[in-house]
Amino acid sequence: MTRLRIAQSQVNLLQPEFTTDQPDLQTILALVYEPLMHWRGRRVMPGLIASYKVRNDGRLWLLTMRDDARFHDGSPCTSEHVAQSLERMRGAGGSFGMGGVYSPYFEPLSFEPVGKTQLRVQSSSPTGDLADIFAAVYVGKQTGTADPPLGTGPFRLEEYVEGELLRLSNVDSPDHDSQFSELIISQMESASDRHDALLSDQVDLATGLEMLPSIPQNDGLTWRKTTNTLSVTAFLNGYEIPFSQPQARLAINLAVDLDEIIANVWPGLAEPAATVVSPFHFGFSDALHPHGYDPERAQKLFDACDMPDELLLRTPLVIPDRAPQVAALIKEQLARIGIPVRIEEETDRPKYAMDTSQKRIGHIALFDSSPLSTYRVLQEKISSQTQGLWWQGVEDNEADRLIDAAHLTVDNDKRSEAYSRCLSWLHHNPHWLYLYHPVKLFAHRPELSGIDMDHAGLLRLGPAPGHTA
Repeated sequence: MTRLRIAQSQVNLLQPEFTTDQPDLQTILALVYEPLMHWRGRRVMPGLIASYKVRNDGRLWLLTMRDDARFHDGSPCTSEHVAQSLERMRGAGGSFGMGGVYSPYFEPLSFEPVGKTQLRVQSSSPTGDLADIFAAVYVGKQTGTADPPLGTGPFRLEEYVEGELLRLSNVDSPDHDSQFSELIISQMESASDRHDALLSDQVDLATGLEMLPSIPQNDGLTWRKTTNTLSVTAFLNGYEIPFSQPQARLAINLAVDLDEIIANVWPGLAEPAATVVSPFHFGFSDALHPHGYDPERAQKLFDACDMPDELLLRTPLVIPDRAPQVAALIKEQLARIGIPVRIEEETDRPKYAMDTSQKRIGHIALFDSSPLSTYRVLQEKISSQTQGLWWQGVEDNEADRLIDAAHLTVDNDKRSEAYSRCLSWLHHNPHWLYLYHPVKLFAHRPELSGIDMDHAGLLRLGPAPGHTA
């Protein structure tokens, strides 16, 4: 087979510098463009660049380009293009009409091309985590037209109708050998429509099938699943009682039965969470396990806390998916130990995101955490020194100390150990109610092979048979 037809929930070719955490859109970006660095497992590895060096305690990063990096028009991709992409990303916007999340990370940086293939990145402060930020930087060449920028990725753009379809052709270079000469990606918002299209041979592969009302058995397709790095969580209001009290934050993690929630809302399609990031994040220790359900201990901890008459639990209708069902079960489980909960639903998801960023979350707010970078999660949501966009008021001096110690460590192995200590602390001293990591499902025709989905939810199309990297 030389053509692969894919059905997914969204088809939108974003500007490379626009940040998104939607796997469908990230898959498209990764097919057409290349990031400076790739996530491979829990670590960041060179991508569009061939190598990098870190000097002066992380104040100087030297990036060296691949000699053969070329845009789809055949022109070389140079360090100047990389610098321009970084500058565009410095001021790029983000989802829900909010500002770009990377702006604070770019503020202390300056970029200086050295020749065609090297870029000096200077930071006004030490940092061991800049590679995490580079992994989000997709490089494009602006053409001065209304067409999307040119990329250096494995597929070039041939046809694009926003919200409908995308047709890509294989670049067919030694670095990007693929078993498929053409990709046709179609937007089908309904998971049932995507599955029906696969069964009727309209497409060869469909993603997002975890959203089906029920998962088919023995339909003749090849089904694949992977646990996602996304953390579905409940933010806790650390500004006021009860969750300004550490024992109340621990208590709610013991009072909520994650296994019951998963069994009722996502049967077999979620894994319980143990800390602020997934098991696939940098620094996660395999020794970490979910708290487990212990309502008796939870009740004793709550009894020792100052408590309001009731807890206000806010939830959107979507993102996280099936959030109202999760909220209803949390309410029911807390009622078992005498904690009354009132649920407030928000139908306007952008407004809900804005409310959350402005700390209007009631006592509890269902949300999700999507960054692949442990550093970013801790900076934007946990550190009371940074007090980032999603921080909810929990003051934790030990967590702050552990975050700083990890961030200032340049050696990768030592930094991983430092983050492991931080994540362990946040397990035992939770800032949030840790819920679960979703399992993503996709299916394809049985004759296909070499197709995978990484833990971030991006499709990975294997090389042609016999190809060796």
